[in-house]
Amino acid sequence: MYQNPMRDQFTDDNGNANKFVSILEERGFIVQEGELRYLDILKLCSEGVVDNCMGNHAGAPYAALLLPPAPNQHPSDGQEPPIGYEPDAPTNYPANINYVVPGFTYKLRPDEAVVIIGQTPPQAVYFGFRSYLGFVENKPGKDYSGAVTAGDAETGFYHGVFGSLGDQLNNFNIWTENTQGGAAGNPFNSSTIIITTADQSVNKQIHDALAGAGFDPDIMNNDNIPAGLVNMGLEKGKDTFSFLMRAAIWAEKFIGDQYLNNLSRYMKVYRITPKTPYTSLNPWPVPNLKIKETGTTEFQVLPYARFELDYLRNQILTKYGSEEFDYVDLNFDLAIVEGFEAILNDVNVWADNRDAIYIESDHFQFKSDDDFIILYGVNHEQTGKAIFSNASFYGAEHFNGVAVANTTVEFKDSAAQFFPEGYENEKFYYVCKMSREIDEEGIEIIVPYSTGNPNGKAYGVDNNQDAFVIFRVYVDKEALVSPALFDVIWDRAILFTKKNNREKVTFKGITIKIGSMETRL
Repeated sequence: MYQNPMRDQFTDDNGNANKFVSILEERGFIVQEGELRYLDILKLCSEGVVDNCMGNHAGAPYAALLLPPAPNQHPSDGQEPPIGYEPDAPTNYPANINYVVPGFTYKLRPDEAVVIIGQTPPQAVYFGFRSYLGFVENKPGKDYSGAVTAGDAETGFYHGVFGSLGDQLNNFNIWTENTQGGAAGNPFNSSTIIITTADQSVNKQIHDALAGAGFDPDIMNNDNIPAGLVNMGLEKGKDTFSFLMRAAIWAEKFIGDQYLNNLSRYMKVYRITPKTPYTSLNPWPVPNLKIKETGTTEFQVLPYARFELDYLRNQILTKYGSEEFDYVDLNFDLAIVEGFEAILNDVNVWADNRDAIYIESDHFQFKSDDDFIILYGVNHEQTGKAIFSNASFYGAEHFNGVAVANTTVEFKDSAAQFFPEGYENEKFYYVCKMSREIDEEGIEIIVPYSTGNPNGKAYGVDNNQDAFVIFRVYVDKEALVSPALFDVIWDRAILFTKKNNREKVTFKGITIKIGSMETRL
């Protein structure tokens, strides 16, 4: 049994955090507290706070940084005013646009910093931290009718991009008390500091103040904003930003939930602003991103994958196909581009993550409670191309992920029944079913309904509503970033729909040969 070493709360036994704030204030900075908060986007969508779920990763929670306004900035609805706020001052800047919850998206001066001091998540397969370009000003003459938009005449009119501003800080690279300076160790439940800046001089000031307060430099991590890709400032029309923490597959769900629901006990957040704006800036350059190619692809790991996947497909049709069902092989395509491409092409990528690749199916519908979808393909965890991968079932209307199947649980050893006993490559493949009901095998992923769902409408998808599947492949075990998009063999899906006219369908006369093994259907 996994033992929980979590501390009961944020610990500052030596008063280091208070010393850090005092040092900054003595040096002419205004320091305001924010928070890192778990957001149940399905709940918020169900309540009508937002009209979409931003492509939430089903079963993998997110927490967002919520920042107070900058000094001399009007608060948005639901926010406390900033330190020293004078509501009638003519030099005040417009409020931040209000989206999801107050403080979720915020403007930053180029000389500001955001600092998180606290404890990393408990044991999980994955966690990551990253800042994002959030909403950007609408371009003149461009049609944003199908985009996520926000703002008004006072704040400016904006649309969402939510593009990542670099690689993730994750459990493979983060500096913590247990992984000092990037050394090997256990990064979970460990003290860490994350520093977000767009300016190198400001970053140095923050590092110096933290060290002066007694913090170890070997637990400090930079989350840099590349100034050339963004339009910083507090004025109307300037870019907004967001910051997310995500986690996937807790070792112990109760412990993970305890951490998420009490983040203020484990993390301190500070917005740091110079009283006198910097007139000379030294911005961060656009970073070198991690290289995804390793020189080894799944096509090499599984040189007979073409024939094995064809065999697997036909075995699936033999088991699940009948005269009562029609079936269709769904097509897949790239779901989103990466953050930098999104920023330059002005498209929304819904808080992308360079640690994952995303492929998306055609839209489809469950027409009845008898319909189901079979997911199958290469188990990327077994090939070494992922620490985990999964499939999420989405409703198209609200972009809400409502069901998920993971390699760590549902995919493991799931293809054995479809291959001849003892077939050596069976572990490299999986088969998984998503349906409305559990059948006699009891291994289905249940797709919940929207109507009548006790948790809320966004927790399910009804029949006759457009849906789709997104496969995620997380963290190549060698590259420690997502695998290259075309170095993996893309996952597959077959939709089975109950016939109304009971036309007969048969599968016969097909011979599949894998090495010396031959099967005729």
